[in-house]
Amino acid sequence: MKFINITVAALLPFVAISSPVPEENGLIFDQKEHTSIVKRDVTGTVDADALKYRRCPRTGCDAVGQYSRGTRITIKCYTDQNTTPVNNYKPWGKLSNNYWVSLYYVNWSGSIQPC
Repeated sequence: MKFINITVAALLPFVAISSPVPEENGLIFDQKEHTSIVKRDVTGTVDADALKYRRCPRTGCDAVGQYSRGTRITIKCYTDQNTTPVNNYKPWGKLSNNYWVSLYYVNWSGSIQPC
């Protein structure tokens, strides 16, 4: 038993995890470089003859205008909550102009952030 205690005591300095050193003002100094998480917009292409963009992600909301096939749009984020499914597809995309389109009619590559 004494042997185990001595062994643990001898190895403790080698396995101890160091913690950040407090600065003079009491804040923790972290040597890691700080990076910010940036939400990236995704560009999509309209795949419908007349895709209406709306004030909310439901077909019951006012349609403000429409895009023709091939129009490139910028998608900020998506939601599938409280939406009107289009052909059983629930996700709607929020555009850079803050209007909504059903993503059923949009082609894109990459991943869209949830709203």
